Amino acid sequence: MIFKKVKPSFRPSLPLLLLLSALSTVFLFGNDRGQFYRPGFHNTLSAYQLVVAANLSPEHNLLMFHNQTLDKDGTPSYAPYNRFPLGGYALIKLAILPFGNDFSARIHAARVVFLLFFAGSAVLAYLSLCRLTANRWIALTATLLAFSSYYLLYYNDMLATENGLSLFGVLLTVHGMVLFVQEGRFRQLLIKACAALLLGWHVYALLLPFIVLGLLRELNRARRLSAPPSLAGRIKRCVAAPPFSRYLTLGVVTLLFGMAVLFFNQGNEYRAFDGEVPLTELPTVKSITYRLGADDEFNERYAEALAWENFLENQFYHIARATLPFYVSPFDNTDIYEDKDYLGVIIGALASSVVVLGLLVARYKMLLATLVLSGFCWALPMRHHVFMHDYESVFYIGVPLVLFSIGLLCLRRLFGDRLLVGLSAAALLIFVLSSFQMGRVGHDQQASEFQEAVVADFEHIRTITEAGQSVFVPISYRWFAGGGGGVNYYLAGRMIGRSWPVWPDSFAYDFFISRQRVAVPALLTPENRQIFLYRQRGYSAQIDEMIQESELVIRRDGYFDVYRNGNSLIYVGRQGEDRAAQFIRQDIPIAGKPFYVALSPAAHRAGFTDRSPWQWERGGDAEGWTNVSGSGRPGSTYEYTLYTPTTADVGQQLRAYVDYTDSRGNRIKAMTVPSLPVQPSSTAGMRFFLHLIPVDVDDLPDHRKRHGFDTLDFRFKDYDLLLTERPVAVRELPAYDIAGIRTGQYLVREDGSYTHLWEGEVRFDE
Repeated sequence: MIFKKVKPSFRPSLPLLLLLSALSTVFLFGNDRGQFYRPGFHNTLSAYQLVVAANLSPEHNLLMFHNQTLDKDGTPSYAPYNRFPLGGYALIKLAILPFGNDFSARIHAARVVFLLFFAGSAVLAYLSLCRLTANRWIALTATLLAFSSYYLLYYNDMLATENGLSLFGVLLTVHGMVLFVQEGRFRQLLIKACAALLLGWHVYALLLPFIVLGLLRELNRARRLSAPPSLAGRIKRCVAAPPFSRYLTLGVVTLLFGMAVLFFNQGNEYRAFDGEVPLTELPTVKSITYRLGADDEFNERYAEALAWENFLENQFYHIARATLPFYVSPFDNTDIYEDKDYLGVIIGALASSVVVLGLLVARYKMLLATLVLSGFCWALPMRHHVFMHDYESVFYIGVPLVLFSIGLLCLRRLFGDRLLVGLSAAALLIFVLSSFQMGRVGHDQQASEFQEAVVADFEHIRTITEAGQSVFVPISYRWFAGGGGGVNYYLAGRMIGRSWPVWPDSFAYDFFISRQRVAVPALLTPENRQIFLYRQRGYSAQIDEMIQESELVIRRDGYFDVYRNGNSLIYVGRQGEDRAAQFIRQDIPIAGKPFYVALSPAAHRAGFTDRSPWQWERGGDAEGWTNVSGSGRPGSTYEYTLYTPTTADVGQQLRAYVDYTDSRGNRIKAMTVPSLPVQPSSTAGMRFFLHLIPVDVDDLPDHRKRHGFDTLDFRFKDYDLLLTERPVAVRELPAYDIAGIRTGQYLVREDGSYTHLWEGEVRFDE
């Protein structure tokens, strides 16, 4: 036996060394330096948190915010993010400080910190299980299997203090609880719990069952002793007992400490708004409100998902994914927003049941029960947050730790210690394979190249725009490259246009950014690859001049004119171009999706006062129009309005109007043109088709040659020119000679069917 050849003095440390060796693979198999290739929320939240940490400084009184923009008068405006403790962001800030403005290096440094805390969490779990099971090999095997799950490996490097660092805090507190129960070391538990609260609030979900169960245990112990004759005497003696008073002290101290941390954050936030925002309207308070279920609008919107039956099914599914090692999991684990699998619901329910039964015969029942209950003590009260953020399921970690520990203890009793070494080796292999497999999830070479290009583009933009100059940043660019970084990281304190869809010319600004490369003198970064910087001055006039110099090839009243300029097609929207109120670059009203209207740029330039509330109407010119009750927003507050069509609106047209007085004293009724008919919620949206007929079919890609034409279908918003009074999109054509085009718009439905709205064709070879 290999194990017998190991020196006896070395054997106790061997399981820990094996654990550290296994954990090193998360660094080895992780993504490339400075990249976020993971799909979905992983990227967005990582970028979000990095920007919060980058903005953390004494200059802002340690205010945590993810966006700093300029209002019309140049006053800074913040988007605070103070609902979580400061400690985690401070650690990220310390990690990225040495790397200056090297964004990729900062991402890498922050990820290394999170991976280290992930490894630290596993070591703490191992040390705690060593004491609870009195067997290092059981502790090693249970830890490796529990940390092989989808949730642990997928989120181990996501820069989110509410999972990576907070998990470390939870397991740090677990270790403190074990030492307290076994050796009575109360001071270290108090210090660990307070330190953990600086990393995340999830510690309270652990402290709650621990304190409650501890108090009940002490009460039961006092009851079994010889009791004083009076009830008051019994209570007095119980409260005076050291263990009982320590549980109370733990609860009071950690509650006061957490409140102090939260009040510090909220005080910073209140000062950031100059005390003009009521405490109940602070972003942090409103966030806490919806998380605790006190937001009626939120509850109504997600009523089906929040129903207890559906929510509990999802939680059992998440428990299954948190329990089964990723490498042997039967589920498709590449999409963090996938629908639940009822096999997972059954597995999760069975795992929970086995754990409950195991607790009846296990030692240290209170500690093991605390571990198991902590995930539920977080998920159930916070279900309004947890149901849509499945990364919170990392806090079901107690279920697999207890499940595997109890199972291994049973196997040891049946087969002895010899089996444990083999199971540990198997668990180590499963962890390594799971880590390797997870390291490949989300890797995409094309996405990688796109992200690297965007980061380089923004670094270039930052060098061109000087301090004191402002940049208009459309909301669609706040996150870029799949959430790989925040625009505010590069343009902090110089961004304007914070609230879409307010027309940008209501602000004064020097530059703006766009995804479109348009060859006009205002373009300052023609060498960029994804994001382009334009000088504001003269841009609109240059676009108008470019259109005027182009050849009109297709004209569709009420839709789009199509122009050709060299090797480009320019789509120019005509609907409502002379109106004081316009739809805001909106394709079509769809039931269940907000539909926007705003005052036009011309109305902003002319000035307006004394606005009445907006009013929406439904119907049509033939059958007449009726008011949509309760649909307007106060015109005195908003320069735009929105309405979310319902199923009753399907097939009908919409329009909106507002009365206002212009700067000359004229009373004006600004009304939009009628929209296209409202489409059912199953409609995915609207697209343009663009079919290119080549002069020589051999110029086409191989997979298109048999069709005789190329297809460049597109979504308008992907090619939209910003800051123009009319919707304008530019589509670059391929380099080969083109004999003609067919183009138009069509509706796409979720089942794949489509309906043409209009089409036109032009030949260039006639």
